[in-house]
Amino acid sequence: MSTVVEEIAEALQKCNKCGLCLAGCPVYKATGVEWTSARGRIALLRSALLDHRLELDALDDPIFNCLTCNGCTEHCPPAVPTGEIIFKAREEMLKRQGDSWLGRLVFHKLLASPSQLHQASKLLRLAEVTGLRPLARKTGLTRLFGDAGKAEAIVPKIPPSQGLEAVKRLAGKINNPKYKVAYFTGCHAPNLAPKVAAATVRILHRHQAEVTVPDFVCCGLPAAGYGDGPSARSLARRNIEIAASLSVDAIVTACASCSSFLKDYAKLLENDPEWSERARDFAAKVKDLSEILTDIGLVTEMGTIKKKVTYHDPCHLAHHQKIKEPPRTILRSIPGVEFIELPEADVCCGAAGSYAFKNYDISMQVLKRKMGNVEKTGADILVSCCPACVMQLACGVRQEKLPVRVTEMVELLDEAYRKAKEG
Repeated sequence: MSTVVEEIAEALQKCNKCGLCLAGCPVYKATGVEWTSARGRIALLRSALLDHRLELDALDDPIFNCLTCNGCTEHCPPAVPTGEIIFKAREEMLKRQGDSWLGRLVFHKLLASPSQLHQASKLLRLAEVTGLRPLARKTGLTRLFGDAGKAEAIVPKIPPSQGLEAVKRLAGKINNPKYKVAYFTGCHAPNLAPKVAAATVRILHRHQAEVTVPDFVCCGLPAAGYGDGPSARSLARRNIEIAASLSVDAIVTACASCSSFLKDYAKLLENDPEWSERARDFAAKVKDLSEILTDIGLVTEMGTIKKKVTYHDPCHLAHHQKIKEPPRTILRSIPGVEFIELPEADVCCGAAGSYAFKNYDISMQVLKRKMGNVEKTGADILVSCCPACVMQLACGVRQEKLPVRVTEMVELLDEAYRKAKEG
């Protein structure tokens, strides 16, 4: 039995087949197929990994079309960690099959180097401004890439960006700081959403937090999600090493996926004697932006935003970190906002990082249900705290032609603060 299989053997045997997980599984709700539920996936993995009645290679769909949202675990009496089991199963499959050239390029090179990742984003921007991207859509070239080609439409227009260096210039010193924080920008904000990065820095400054922007690499979640555990652990060690030289009160990120995985470093490296204690210390300092703002006391001097606002819980915030109230507290604190609770707010939107690039149809089925709930609220603005969720939700709004603005919480809060200054 391999080390990976040993790590999940006990968890696989915890499932008592009660079926309560079905109520929390967005994929099962979309398909109605038993093996797409946690109970079905676990039964298949037990047959392959413990009972050896199935070949693991035959379980590509059950292993890779799980959203790993942990919605099932919320309904599970023994709290079977299905998401962790799926990640480990992917790692075992990759170990047996070997990684691809694309995986090596993305996880070993691009995500391990902020500068190389920024250069790659500039190529995407070039395809945008030269018209190559719209031309590929118009000529049907994207259809040659299957699900990945369809999912390309989810990615918004690439804005001009100067990457991490631009965020560093925004940070700098402030007068009389009460806190010192390191801003973990993640891969998305500095390269694909510079306005989000700028808003995050301004908000931290507003709360008298002096911000430093280290050269952190990717948090490692994309690598772990595709089964490349060694790359995820390597990226984690890099970030822990970088943080060791910092004198800060907290490591803050506005990305729910990043904050979730950074906090998981303690578990990710628990079997590494050289790094386990350092990983625990690192994880203890990680704070989601909504979490730290409510912890230190939200500055309530804001301008008015007279809109109906609803909120979608990112799975990595609500299910993985159990953070539900802080974002709602912040949104309700904005003058003029009429907060409307979204039905099934904590049910996955179908984003799950780059899930749609391999499982487009299921992703869109899950998203359609979410859009039906958004429409019921009559909201003007739909807010979330995860870039992948925001992209997916914006795609859904476009598809359903809803008169709804989709934005990240940090952008809406920053807008309220800027209105106060202007007033």
